[in-house]
Amino acid sequence: MSFTDRPYTESYAVRVYKQYFNFGSAHFLIFGDGSREELHGHNYKVEVEVEGETIAGDLVLDFILFKPIIKGICDSLDHRTLLPQNNPHLEVVVGEDRVEARHRDGSYFCFPKRDVRVVEIPNTSTEMLATFIAREALRILPTRIPDARLKALTVSVEESPGQAGLYTIRFD
Repeated sequence: MSFTDRPYTESYAVRVYKQYFNFGSAHFLIFGDGSREELHGHNYKVEVEVEGETIAGDLVLDFILFKPIIKGICDSLDHRTLLPQNNPHLEVVVGEDRVEARHRDGSYFCFPKRDVRVVEIPNTSTEMLATFIAREALRILPTRIPDARLKALTVSVEESPGQAGLYTIRFD
């Protein structure tokens, strides 16, 4: 029996990984034991794959409409210090003109508000940054591409060549 004689399913997907899907940011990880690493930075690269049913024009998504969504999210993180909003070991206070962060080890940071992005994630790992980018894309997508019929969305955030965190969300 040939493989073409067996039952199968088909799927379609698009992947975008433009050179301008990047952001340079400072961050520090907070480890499972509550300790933290030193503040440092990365030049992150983002790749997004969308699986779905084809829509008008035999497309999963129109690249022309989708790319600005991802670029806008990357731009919102670029040249910022990233702080996780939901970590029990870090207290983040957003003031009128500054953002203060105090870690349980006693270290204290104070940044100009315009230089910080407080992100609704528990940590600033590549996996959690990928989660944030995916959720932001899904929040924006219905207004920009309302006829999209997604089955899955995967975001990869690379912090250095050959080292990336991925997040995938699948829809039933």
